[in-house]
Amino acid sequence: MSTASLARRAASAEDGAIAIVMALFLMVCVSLSAIAIDMGSLYLERRTAQGAADLAAMAAAADLDRAEEAARATLAANGMGDVRALSVVKGRYEGDGAVAPDLRFVAGREPYNAVRLDMARSGQLYFAKSFMAEPEISVSALGAADAQATFSIGSRLASPKDGLLNTLLGSLLGGKVSLSAMDYNALADAQISLDSFLSALAAEIDLTGGTYSALLNSDVRVDNVLDAIVKAATSGGDMQAAHAAATLASQIAGTATVPLNTLVDLGPLANAAVGQPQAGLAAEVSVMSLLSAAAVAANGANQVAVNLDGSIPGLLSLRLDLAIGEAAQHSGWVAIGQQGATVRTAQTRLRLVAEVGGTGLLAGVRVRLPLYVEIAGAEARLAGLTCGPVQGGNREAVIEAQPAVVKAWIGDVAPGGLSSFGTSVPVSNASVVQAPLISVSASAFAQMTNAAATELRFSQSDIDAHVVKTAKVHDHLSSLVSSLLQTANLNVNVLGLGLNVSAIKALVLSLLSPVVSALDPLVASLLKSIGVGLGEVDVQVNGLRCGGAVLAG
Repeated sequence: MSTASLARRAASAEDGAIAIVMALFLMVCVSLSAIAIDMGSLYLERRTAQGAADLAAMAAAADLDRAEEAARATLAANGMGDVRALSVVKGRYEGDGAVAPDLRFVAGREPYNAVRLDMARSGQLYFAKSFMAEPEISVSALGAADAQATFSIGSRLASPKDGLLNTLLGSLLGGKVSLSAMDYNALADAQISLDSFLSALAAEIDLTGGTYSALLNSDVRVDNVLDAIVKAATSGGDMQAAHAAATLASQIAGTATVPLNTLVDLGPLANAAVGQPQAGLAAEVSVMSLLSAAAVAANGANQVAVNLDGSIPGLLSLRLDLAIGEAAQHSGWVAIGQQGATVRTAQTRLRLVAEVGGTGLLAGVRVRLPLYVEIAGAEARLAGLTCGPVQGGNREAVIEAQPAVVKAWIGDVAPGGLSSFGTSVPVSNASVVQAPLISVSASAFAQMTNAAATELRFSQSDIDAHVVKTAKVHDHLSSLVSSLLQTANLNVNVLGLGLNVSAIKALVLSLLSPVVSALDPLVASLLKSIGVGLGEVDVQVNGLRCGGAVLAG
């Protein structure tokens, strides 16, 4: 057989072709399997890295002062000490469902409550490293501190002596209030949980589903608020407080409405479902302070006029005009929040006119003392939280309290303009005496203010004991009205008769001095009953929740 024939026969032979194809196919399969193994390994590495990054972000958020150090230690403890790059950025996270997830964390915004961690490390290749470089595995995690405090800015109980508190509550709520001193003491001593109160209130307005945000964005009637207080006090076993609140509910019209967001700011818990147990809502609040805040918030007309005749013996008349501004936005009387949360009181204006009968040269003449007081909103800000173990006794909340600026005058103002909080109220010289031959005018001004906030520290034992702490202005005037009278400028105008001007001044001061000594405690008591203190602010931390840190996003 010729060589050409052998070549043609070999070329046309098909024996072993399948073996060659299979060999080539196996080579491809083995290569793909090797790549698949590497890809699976890289995916597992990424999941492991993500888990370590999550833990590191939470550790950093739980220790913001040592955020990067805590993150590196956590990564090393989880076998990730060989990271190629690590970025730990502190900022502020707001878990608002209405905000897009990628916008909820703002890097660099203070006060810090969260950490964004970005980490990169080399991936491990086993088969593919012969023909490609090892890839980089990048992961991110967002950790947020979960420590929260419940705190309130409120009033101490004003004395119900002579029915003063009954008169004021009746004017604010609409009705004739006649609670006894025993009733007020029961309300002042009572504490109810926010959870019980809000759950009862949701049931009162038939809100059986939805979130607390929907509840707090509602306007409810005062009688609903009082009924919820009765139910919460009853469920807590305080029947005396429940009875006092029920008595008050029966004595008022109950038609005034209360914007709930001026009473309670739930902060990060606002989006929780109504009725679902929440640790932060277990905090207890004062029933009397809650009633006081509700009465102020229910004052829809923003101004009330109260006749206080008989409150101070010896006076011919005593009339009060009180105007209460709207509470600041995003500020309730009680708030649940993290560091930076704030509560404020509303701006308040008070006009008080007292009249007393004259004697001697002023016999038969009415001597009047018009007093006008402007009080700005006081503020309490959660400045810090320490979440050590309860047994260690080092849990603490730090509140920065800023007492309101107080301005006071002896002078005449138009009572109808007190509620125009967008404009200032003109104060003119007061007409103290107006007789056919004698007229006396007076003017005086005093101010109390602080340049900086006062730091108040609440330990866990303070919180458990419902301790109320007070920040006062440094130049506090303990006797505001008396101080005004002592510095008053009196102008006497006498028409003939050769009367002694100095004697008339001395007579006016002698007539008014007993009045102002009685007006000082009266003004203080009036303001305390609506949660306002002259040159001071009361703060209470109602609860402290230390939950470490959580993943956010």
